[in-house]
Amino acid sequence: MKYYYLLSLLIIALTSCSTLKPLEYRSLDNFNVSNLGSAPQLTFDLSLYNPNTVGAKLKDFSVGFEMNGVKLADAQLADVSHAGAQSEFTVPMKINTSIVQLSQFLPAGISLFTSGATIPVHLNGSITVKKFIFHKTFPFDVRESLDTKKIRLGK
Repeated sequence: MKYYYLLSLLIIALTSCSTLKPLEYRSLDNFNVSNLGSAPQLTFDLSLYNPNTVGAKLKDFSVGFEMNGVKLADAQLADVSHAGAQSEFTVPMKINTSIVQLSQFLPAGISLFTSGATIPVHLNGSITVKKFIFHKTFPFDVRESLDTKKIRLGK
């Protein structure tokens, strides 16, 4: 009888993890550019929504980051993030890029900054979500327009 309950719990756990839905993109906020003189760093908050009935942790976040069609770097998690069940949550992102990569963006980017326009941003890669000992990887592809007035330039 004990084995029957154990087997039932195992089946429920496996089927609940296999039906995980992908996290949904909500917004990109608090965009900041710092260390322009030496090693440029881009930081921002990525707001996501977990449509699943169970909470989970983001195990891996492997995403390429492009601005105005120029790939600046690969994005990584700044901290481990927990996705509560059926709730919105924020993932702090930190991207280290080089002056060479940033200079490829600058000619077109400066004209966008001075005109007060928006800059197209593209995040493309995958997110791995972990629940207990199970994990599932989802593709992640987001195109967004970033308002230049909301970009903060730091030291």
